[in-house]
Amino acid sequence: MELVAVVLDGDEDAMLYLMYERYYDDLRFYAWRYYGNLEYLEDLVNYLYLQFKGKNADWQPLRNFQWRCSFRTWFCSVASHLFLEKKSDLMVYDELEEQDQEPENEKAVMLMEALSRLKNDDYRFVLIKELEGYNHKEIAEMLGENRKRENRTHTYNGQTVVPNAQYVDMVKSRAVKELKAIVKQVIEEWYGNN
Repeated sequence: MELVAVVLDGDEDAMLYLMYERYYDDLRFYAWRYYGNLEYLEDLVNYLYLQFKGKNADWQPLRNFQWRCSFRTWFCSVASHLFLEKKSDLMVYDELEEQDQEPENEKAVMLMEALSRLKNDDYRFVLIKELEGYNHKEIAEMLGENRKRENRTHTYNGQTVVPNAQYVDMVKSRAVKELKAIVKQVIEEWYGNN
């Protein structure tokens, strides 16, 4: 497919075209199928974009496509697996919704309590900024600025490490796992085994 070759040559707009024009209906279908709504669709599309772009921003996962099936079949398979994989991460906040015994403001207090118990500053920062509606690229930029202000810059081989969207994605995934455990602790502390 000509568009895939264009993406591999470094044209990110071609990938956005594939995702938002050519296969967007498929992505909407999988989001609706696995989540029952389209609330997480934009997050899922962002995750998928990062998945295709690869860890080194070299489109390696896309380069691995071997044309043994149609591109659409392969694209949808990758999207379907990723959407399922991200379900537990994205729906962590929904666990609070399942607690019928507390009113809305108590759910918010519970979430803030759990967030305050996160020991890793980056974890807390990323989750709070995501709740505020920022995307992963914006959060990465803010995180980098915060590190500079607080003199917490990290270096590797003599170069300053600057957080990027992939780093934020990884941090969020780890933070959500830790936050889920803390939410369970808070629920147990507040309500016992009732």
